[in-house]
Amino acid sequence: MNIETSGKDNPVKGVYKMEYFEETVKVYFRKPIIKGDSVSGVFYRKEKVNLFNEVKNDWIKINGNSFKITELNSGEYVVYVKYQTMSGKTSPEISFILNIQKPWWRTWWFWGASFISLFGLFYGRERFLKFWADEEQRHTKKIVELELRTLQLQMNPHFIFNALNSIQSYVMTHDALTANNYLSKFAQLIRMFLDSSRSKYISLQEEIRMLNLYVEMESLRFEDKFSCEIIVDNDVNKYIEIPTMILQPFVENAINHGLRYKKVKGFLKIHFFYSKQYLICRLEDNGVGRRIAKEIQSKSRKGYKSQGLKITAERLVTYNKINETNIAFSINDLMSSDISDDEDIGTLVEVKFPIN
Repeated sequence: MNIETSGKDNPVKGVYKMEYFEETVKVYFRKPIIKGDSVSGVFYRKEKVNLFNEVKNDWIKINGNSFKITELNSGEYVVYVKYQTMSGKTSPEISFILNIQKPWWRTWWFWGASFISLFGLFYGRERFLKFWADEEQRHTKKIVELELRTLQLQMNPHFIFNALNSIQSYVMTHDALTANNYLSKFAQLIRMFLDSSRSKYISLQEEIRMLNLYVEMESLRFEDKFSCEIIVDNDVNKYIEIPTMILQPFVENAINHGLRYKKVKGFLKIHFFYSKQYLICRLEDNGVGRRIAKEIQSKSRKGYKSQGLKITAERLVTYNKINETNIAFSINDLMSSDISDDEDIGTLVEVKFPIN
């Protein structure tokens, strides 16, 4: 018996491994010679090896000395051949196996590689999109940080401008000894300011020290026209950090636009305390109030616009945007307790810092 696959003769063996495109097998054989008998017919059948079902095909009689097996799909087939004599005897079955390989696109490694490739593609796409989203967020945050830094730099000339005006006014009207004391305090304050301006944050203790020094300078300039008291509740953590130079513009505003215009000695109270999840800084003055201060300024300082509170408000908006927090402030006029008197008797400012 001889087996031909893809036009190529193969020696007789038990198993024939074939590629997926080799769909036809031709088998040649010679009928055996039997003494006293003769072969009446040769038969074959093929069975596909199936783990779940056992299907036996019928025997097919062969005409001639060869037969073809066609339509072989991938898988394993067992081919049986036998002959029958004129006397009715049947020979033992001769068998061989045809092992048809699967096409490469149906192999497990192909599907595995495809799955890994698709997974890698989707994963890479998600990583790529996330990278660009993070990159865009980093750029946005950087821009906002630069905006905050720019606003902080705007505060520097504003603060120094007001301090130098204070020095000029004091030096021109007082003796050299007092002027020297004032300049010394100013130098110390500028040093503290420059040290704190290198960072976006400052401890509450350092902020209070800076406010104390600033209030001392303004009190000297206005010849004790007001007094100031800073109160910190015992449970307040003095090392908690807050944004730099947030409170000073409010103190400056209370002194320069409220207390300085009083005919009698004024008072400024700065109180730090906790309320729920906030650190509250309450600034209360008994100055002339915003309405009268505005009228006075419009007459004596035309064209002048204080930028401190405006810049502070912009800084807080930017700071909240960067840190996803909610630092807020409110300004309210204090009114006389007398029902018939609607005159302003001062201003109340509250700045709220979220504790966490």
